[in-house]
Amino acid sequence: MHDLLRGRLSVVVAAAGYGKTTAVRQWLRDTGEQALVVDDVSADHLPSPQRRPDRLVLLSRRPIPVAALLRYDLGAPIEIGPRQLALSPRQVAVLLAGQYGVDNQDTAASVHALTAGWPALVHLAAAHVVSAGVSEPSTELLSQPDNPLHDYVCAEVLDDLTPDALELLAQLPVVGTVSAELTADIGEGRLGAQIGLLARLGLLLPENGRHRAVPLIAAIAAARHPVPPTRRAAFVALVADWHRDHDRLVDALRLATAAGDRTRCADLLRDHGADLLATGAGSGIVAAAAVLPDVLRDPAIDLIHADALQATGRTRAAIAAYARLTGGADSLPAGLAWRYGAALYLWGDPNDALAVLRRGRSGGDSDPDTALLLAWTSAAHWLAGDEAECTAFAGKAVEAARATGDQRALAAAHVALALCADLTGDPVGLRAHYSRALEFAEGAGDTAQVLRIRVNLAAGLEQEGRLIEALAVLHPAVDLARSAGYDSSLALALANQGSLLHSLGRLDEALACYHEAVRVYERMHSMKVAYPLTGLGDVHRLRGQPAQAKAAYTEALRAAVRDGHHRQSMVPALCGLARVAAATDQEEAAVLADRAVEHAHGRWVTTALVARAWVAWQRGASDDVRRDARAAAEVAAVHRDRGGLARALEVEAAATDDPAAARELLREALSIWTESRAVLEADRIRVALGRIAGDHGDLRLNGRLAGSRLAAAGVADMPPTRPGAPGRVEIRVLGGFTVLVDGRRLPARAWQSRKARDLLRVLVARRGAPVPREELADLLWGRTAPAERQKVAHRLAVALSTLRTVLDPDRLGPADHFVLSSQQDIAVDLGVLDVDVEDLFAQAQYGVRLRERGEFADAWAVLTAADRAYTGEVFADDPYTDWARPLREEARAAHLRILRTLVDLAQRAGEVDDVVHYLLRILSVDPFDEQSHRDLVANLSEAGRHGEASRAFERYAEAMREIGVLPREVLGVTRHPAR
Repeated sequence: MHDLLRGRLSVVVAAAGYGKTTAVRQWLRDTGEQALVVDDVSADHLPSPQRRPDRLVLLSRRPIPVAALLRYDLGAPIEIGPRQLALSPRQVAVLLAGQYGVDNQDTAASVHALTAGWPALVHLAAAHVVSAGVSEPSTELLSQPDNPLHDYVCAEVLDDLTPDALELLAQLPVVGTVSAELTADIGEGRLGAQIGLLARLGLLLPENGRHRAVPLIAAIAAARHPVPPTRRAAFVALVADWHRDHDRLVDALRLATAAGDRTRCADLLRDHGADLLATGAGSGIVAAAAVLPDVLRDPAIDLIHADALQATGRTRAAIAAYARLTGGADSLPAGLAWRYGAALYLWGDPNDALAVLRRGRSGGDSDPDTALLLAWTSAAHWLAGDEAECTAFAGKAVEAARATGDQRALAAAHVALALCADLTGDPVGLRAHYSRALEFAEGAGDTAQVLRIRVNLAAGLEQEGRLIEALAVLHPAVDLARSAGYDSSLALALANQGSLLHSLGRLDEALACYHEAVRVYERMHSMKVAYPLTGLGDVHRLRGQPAQAKAAYTEALRAAVRDGHHRQSMVPALCGLARVAAATDQEEAAVLADRAVEHAHGRWVTTALVARAWVAWQRGASDDVRRDARAAAEVAAVHRDRGGLARALEVEAAATDDPAAARELLREALSIWTESRAVLEADRIRVALGRIAGDHGDLRLNGRLAGSRLAAAGVADMPPTRPGAPGRVEIRVLGGFTVLVDGRRLPARAWQSRKARDLLRVLVARRGAPVPREELADLLWGRTAPAERQKVAHRLAVALSTLRTVLDPDRLGPADHFVLSSQQDIAVDLGVLDVDVEDLFAQAQYGVRLRERGEFADAWAVLTAADRAYTGEVFADDPYTDWARPLREEARAAHLRILRTLVDLAQRAGEVDDVVHYLLRILSVDPFDEQSHRDLVANLSEAGRHGEASRAFERYAEAMREIGVLPREVLGVTRHPAR
């Protein structure tokens, strides 16, 4: 308001209730400005020009002619209108929550939409919503007579308008939007003159060069001042014809339908049906056709009606409509045959589609419908997995399309060639043909084919691991399908978008896409609902929700086989079910996996073989795993299916006994997922790499970090432990001694022998170094006479056997899996044991290296996790054992190094609180660390926290006095305590 009212003469013009007076009063109060404000003025009752202040603000319910304003000689007047006074959606939400207790964003959005933010209407609508106890306000509810809102609009707004203005408002609920050009052309100039006036008052809202009414105002005006039906029909007919003549066919059809003008509807459908459908008016065509009596229908109208049903996702109705048009004939015109066959194809039934497509007859070399018939026949063979027939018909389609030169036919032919490339594993050809197809489809203005091509092209890019590119291709398709009302394309695009978001680690967004795709497909009764259902199953399995995963996969499989076998959606559902079943019923899992392999074709062979390999891995059949994994990798290479190749490498690594070979396989899989930016899959591989026996370094730490990220993302599907292998053993010595097997803490009774427990403690304290048997005997039983050494050696052997039994009670691994031994010495294998202090050392080294490489964020994550892991000194429950002292001191030093590096990182980030926190942690461990004392004082002083700095300096001085050192000045803080 300040910017708008800074001129010497301002005029605030709007209808009653826009808050003109309130806004100006608030402006004066907030700014302290001085102005003469004259409220409720009109052109006939203006203040005298002789009384001319330095600044004048006029408030009016009607526009004031500029000539009348220029008499004040205050410069050019500035007009402030209703759009500057209206409340924004956010302001409406705040008002409803604060003043009316309506804390519902959807309710607030509805109130704003109905009132356009008109302040008085917002208040009245909110009060009515509260009194009526509704959460979804509507035009019908708020415009009812005998409520305060209705009465206010009639008395304060409508009664002040001319009859022409009232008639225009009353016509708008049917007409929708108007422009001065429209009303001038149809001979309604007297109404056209009202548009500018009503817009300046805030009753009409600008919209793309046209105007629409505030919904509540139009509804109340139509009810209060009804237009006679004949006059309304005549006006609507004129407007509809104007839209038709100006190529606004969608508006023309909408108006003709709303007016119940059946003849105009029939003419528009017959003459312009294809154009209407191409511009996304499928729903409008369906609505218009529904009002036509049989006498006005003909085959051309019935055909465009069937096309509209198909485009808007009413597939069953479309198929029925096409079937009626065939009349049961064995031979069909090419145009009807390809449309009918395409509907069956898009519904997901290749066999029925082919049966119809074969009934089509050629219309000659120059007939585009013939080329389209051949192209859709090729596509149906692709859906059936028949490579030879797909290729043959694609070639014929290209020849026919080139003969016609029709862009729509050329687009369909290149789609057929792209599908052939998909079956034969030619991704370069696939992209090239889809690119050409997209050019032709866009040139023809064929929205349906543009959508189909974008969806398929994105799927091809996803297969190559080019996820970001695929998402960029697909996103416009989702928007276009949604705005154009192409439900079948929308559902498929959403399912594919969900798959991409899933791969990119955006699981919640993926779930939203899958759920919406399921809703759209279910509305269509399409078996293709199996696609998003399988996606839902994949997310649930990833999140460790097997019951929900199984339910989704089962429903997907049921949809895929409901009317025959839709192999493309059946195979991934079978694979998902097999993976879930493998944990509880390996026999059922094997049957499901075999079915998947049996029905798989093209790139789906990789998916099926990988699933069967995981099932075989679950039952420990390593040879079968390697066979299927390698076969899957070969198929993936042919189809350039990078994701499939990575999955094949992962399962082969799981079945590989050689740690070095497994590591190489997983590293290659990791590089694929990393390049694809599939963050969750990449982290799963990092976890698997970290679990490989014999690795204590960065791979193990990276695996731990990746596991933390996966847990934060809600992912529970970690690479599992090999079936039949010993459980995971974790040894904790920080803060006290504890052993966990498969996550369960061993009770005291599990040890059977205290000496076995002590043996493990000593071996861990030696950090995997071999300890001579004699030394162990002395540590555990004390020095003994030579004559007793044989007995002690036997006791040590018993303790060793007991220890091995405790760590591997089911004897799943070899005897020396966890504890290595020879005639001379014994050692623990730190490559297969998880020891918390060893992790601490590794994390400290890794974090420092990351900091030295400038990877500060990762260094902070590693070192803060290491700090949290330091829960106390080594063997804190037995602090006086000499054999533990070296490890205890080393762990303390590593922890101090972690803390000092965290101080450095916090200083770099300018996080003073973190700097202080970690310096205090250092001083709690080493109270005589002079540099940490000085750093603490300096940081507090630089942050302006002088009281804390002074107290820190006193603590520093006191600590130095205890060891006979004189404290030095720190940033001018020189208060020394009395000695």
